[in-house]
Amino acid sequence: MAKTKKTKKEKQINEIESPSFENASILQKRYDDCEWVYQFDEDSPEIFAWTSDENDKNENPKVIFTISNIENSFISFKSNKNGKLFKIFARPISDDGKALREKQKESQKDLGNIETKIEEYESTNQEA
Repeated sequence: MAKTKKTKKEKQINEIESPSFENASILQKRYDDCEWVYQFDEDSPEIFAWTSDENDKNENPKVIFTISNIENSFISFKSNKNGKLFKIFARPISDDGKALREKQKESQKDLGNIETKIEEYESTNQEA
């Protein structure tokens, strides 16, 4: 459910209620008028995209990056203020990448085991 709320500066922000879990719920703010930025360390954020003031307000604008697994496939941002370059790119997997991948698999396996135990617990308690 979306709620409209005005801040002190009278800017309109929509809040979207995410699914609730037991007694907790999460509210995420949606910006009707928005810009996307990138930032190097604590430098000033730099704007690279923004919503059009002509956009349909019911539409969810998105910025989507696609970097394929092809050599020289990259996205880069260069700071106009200090010349720093930020680059996201594909490369052959390293030993560090393999280790991270294995760690993620183990975490997902552990999560699956926890979910199974919760389901077993719930089914046992429903029968009682």
